[in-house]
Amino acid sequence: MTMHKPPSRTPLSDPADLLLADVAIRVQLTRTDYNKAVDRYQTVNDWIERDGSPLKDRADLFYPQGSMAIGATIASKLRTDEFDIDVVAQLDLPPDVSPQEALDLLFETIRGEPGSRYYRMAERRTRCVTVNYADDMHLDVTPMVRMWGTPDRQSLIFHHRAEAPQEPGFRLIANPYGFAEWFKLNTPLDYAFADIFEKRAGEYEEGLRMLAEKADSDPVPPQEPPFRKSKAVIVLQLLKRWRNVQYDARSGRRPPSIMIAKLVGDAANHTERLSEELLHQAQHMLDVFRHHHDQGRLVHVANPVCDEDVLTDRWPGSPRDQAIFIGDLEDLVGKVERLVAGCDLAEMQEIMTSLFGEAPTGEAFRTFNQQVGDMVRDGRSRHRTGTGGLILPAAASSVAAPATARATPRHTFYGDDWEG
Repeated sequence: MTMHKPPSRTPLSDPADLLLADVAIRVQLTRTDYNKAVDRYQTVNDWIERDGSPLKDRADLFYPQGSMAIGATIASKLRTDEFDIDVVAQLDLPPDVSPQEALDLLFETIRGEPGSRYYRMAERRTRCVTVNYADDMHLDVTPMVRMWGTPDRQSLIFHHRAEAPQEPGFRLIANPYGFAEWFKLNTPLDYAFADIFEKRAGEYEEGLRMLAEKADSDPVPPQEPPFRKSKAVIVLQLLKRWRNVQYDARSGRRPPSIMIAKLVGDAANHTERLSEELLHQAQHMLDVFRHHHDQGRLVHVANPVCDEDVLTDRWPGSPRDQAIFIGDLEDLVGKVERLVAGCDLAEMQEIMTSLFGEAPTGEAFRTFNQQVGDMVRDGRSRHRTGTGGLILPAAASSVAAPATARATPRHTFYGDDWEG
C-alpha cells in the first residue's frame, strides 16, 4: 500500500477541485438513502430466512458487493435519482445446482406468496433477483454458492435467461468480497483531503435537511456515518457519472462499473489535486484500452484476487464497442486537461456539464457562484493573474450547501470512517 506524503497545498483549494467534489456529492447516495439501503437489504435477508421460506436456514451470508461495498454508489440514471444496490446472498446449496434452479429458487423465495410484501416488487433477471422499490431504489440480490477450499468467499455465481428456459445457463467463479477488500487497500484515505470532503458533504446534506424541514417533509436524520473518501473513490464516482452521461442515449451495455473500479485501483495514489487524479485515471484507462485495441484484442480485466473472475466478460462485445469508448476517453482526457491547466468559470462549467450532465453541474456552479461572490465582495478571495481563475482561502471548503439553503450548518458529521 502506498504511503501518502504530506500535501503541499490545502486540499480542494482550487475552484476546479471544489466543483468536481461538489458534483460528486450531488450524484452519490445521501446518508438517508444509504441507511435506507442498509435497512432494506437487512429486511430482505430476514425475509429470505422467514419461517416457511424455501431457503429457511440456507442463507449463510448476506453482504454488499460492488459500489455499495466500496462507497462509490451513484445515481444510475441522469434524470431521476435511481440507485442500484448490489448484495450477495451466499446460499447453502449443492455445488452442482443448476443455474436455473439457483436463480428460480431465490426468486420464488423473495417474491413469496401472492399478496406478500415483495410479490409485485421482485423481478427474476439473468444473474440476480431485483427488488424494485417505489422510490426508484433497486436491490439486486445475487445468489452465490461458496467454493470451499478456496480464498475467502470465492464462490460460484449463475447465469440463466428466464426468457429462454430451454437454454442451460452456466456458472462463473467470482469473489466480489475479495475485490472490495483489494480496492479499499489500494485507495486509502488522505486524511487532510478526506476531512474536507466529509465536511462539504455534511454541510450539503444539512442544507437538504433544512430545505426538507421548510417544506414540512420528513427531515434528514443528523449524526449518521460520514462520507470520508479518498480522491480515487471520488474520481471513480465521477468516472461512473461521466460513463452514464456518454451512454444515456446509446443502446446496449455500458462499460461495467467494476471494470472501471479495478483500473482506478491499479493507478491510485499518485496525485495531490482531485482534478489531477481525474486526469491521471482517465489517461491510465485510455492507455489500457489503446494497448489492447492496437493489438487487435478486446480489453481483458480480471479480479486481482481471482483470475477466473473476469470483470469484462460481457463488455466490450465487439471492437466497435471498444473503439467508441476509446473515443469517449480521448474526449475526457482533453477536457480534463483544460480543467487542470486552468480556465475561467464559464469554460469550466461548459466542460463539466458536457462530462457530468446539466443537473448536478448546474446546481454546483450556482451554489459556488453565489457563495464565492460573497467571499470576493468581503475580500476573502481574489482572482489569479492571467487565468481568470480564483484563489480561494482554506475557508472555501464551506461552500457545498445548496444555494437555496444558506444558513450556517449545525453539524459537522465527524465520526467513524464510512466504508459501505
